[in-house]
Amino acid sequence: MLVKEKEGEPGTVTPDEPAPSQLFSDVPATHWAAGTIKELSETGCISGYPNGTFKPENKITRAEFAVVLAKAYKMEIAAGKVFGDTAVHWARDYISSAHAAGVISGYDDNSFGPDDPITREQMSVLIAKAAKLPLVEETSQFADSGSISSWAGEAVAAAAVNGIINGYPDNTFRPQGNATRAEAVTVIVRALKK
Repeated sequence: MLVKEKEGEPGTVTPDEPAPSQLFSDVPATHWAAGTIKELSETGCISGYPNGTFKPENKITRAEFAVVLAKAYKMEIAAGKVFGDTAVHWARDYISSAHAAGVISGYDDNSFGPDDPITREQMSVLIAKAAKLPLVEETSQFADSGSISSWAGEAVAAAAVNGIINGYPDNTFRPQGNATRAEAVTVIVRALKK
C-alpha cells in the first residue's frame, strides 16, 4: 500500500485512492466485464462482498437478478404478487415489483425459485421484457440453438440481435447454463443503453 502525507497535516498518512479500474480486488482492468461491473456497481444496483471482491464468475440467483434488474430499471418497489416460495424471502418486494412490471412470471406451480441459479435463457427472457425489446423469430445463429427452450427462443434471439447477450467463443449459447454475476451485469448495462 502506498501512503502519502496529507497537505497541511505533517505526519498523517492515508492510503492512495484505488485505481478506478480496480474497484474490486478480483476484477482487474483486464477482466472482460470490468467496465460493466464498475458502471453498474457505481449506480448502486449491485455491490461486491464485504471482503472487497465481486466474484464475477459466481452464479447469480433468480432473486439476485430480479433485484439488480428492478434497481437498474427503477421499478417501483412495492408489495404485490407473492409466489409460494417468496413470502418471507429477502427479495420479495423486488420480485413482486418485477412481476407487476410484467418482467417475471414464475413457474406454473406458483413458485419463483428465488434461490435457484438463473439460466442464460431465463436471463434473456427477463432482460428482453425489461428492455421492451421487440421479439424476433428465433434464428440458428448459435451452434446449440436447438437446445433453447421454445418459451425463450424469441427473447434469446432479440437479446442477441440487439447485442445485449453473446454466445461463447465456440459459437454456443448454453441456454440452460447458469449465468454468472459478470454476465448478468453486462446484459443489464447493454440493455440500459438500448
